[in-house]
Amino acid sequence: MSTRSAITVLVTALGLAVLSAGPAFAHAELIGSSPEADSSVADVTEVSVTAGEELLDIGDNAEGFMMTVTDSTGLYYGDGCVSVDGDTASMPVALAAAGDYVVAYRVVSNDGHPVEGQFAFTFTGDENAEQSVAYAEMPECGVAQTPVAVDDSDEPTNGESDEPMVISTAPPLISPAPSVDSTSWIGFAAIPVIAVAIWLLVRALRKRKS
Repeated sequence: MSTRSAITVLVTALGLAVLSAGPAFAHAELIGSSPEADSSVADVTEVSVTAGEELLDIGDNAEGFMMTVTDSTGLYYGDGCVSVDGDTASMPVALAAAGDYVVAYRVVSNDGHPVEGQFAFTFTGDENAEQSVAYAEMPECGVAQTPVAVDDSDEPTNGESDEPMVISTAPPLISPAPSVDSTSWIGFAAIPVIAVAIWLLVRALRKRKS
């Protein structure tokens, strides 16, 4: 084998290794949501986000996925149960009182890469309607929680103090999602190809010298 042929083989092997590792870095990106970001809607039965590729299929529990809906006071709405269908993740939610709401989300792409963020929308419901079921803490799917009581009277209930309840308005903290990293095994698979190409190059150079 000539030196030129050996170099061609080496370059080809390196190119194949780079191309094979390329898809591992092409992570999903969010391309849409419902309601749309910064929109005004009169009816909301669920919130959802849609990615540019299919999301990771991890069964009914949707481990690693999370969605929350909060109002301007920091109260949570929805049950925390996320459903995944192809490229879309959604959570049912019922809203009654008009106001501004924020949806925070975390989804996982097919390569195990988490995508998270948040968007806001305005609900134009009945301003006089009583608020729907709300929670002071972030709901967890399948975990029973006591909703925040709605009481218009001035008297404290259940022997509790009439001091106003302080609720954090900071965006909900979302723990890191379990990541299924597919880049490591692709890198290991390319090592033998590169090693063979280097061996062929060294062998050709030795023959040429002899």
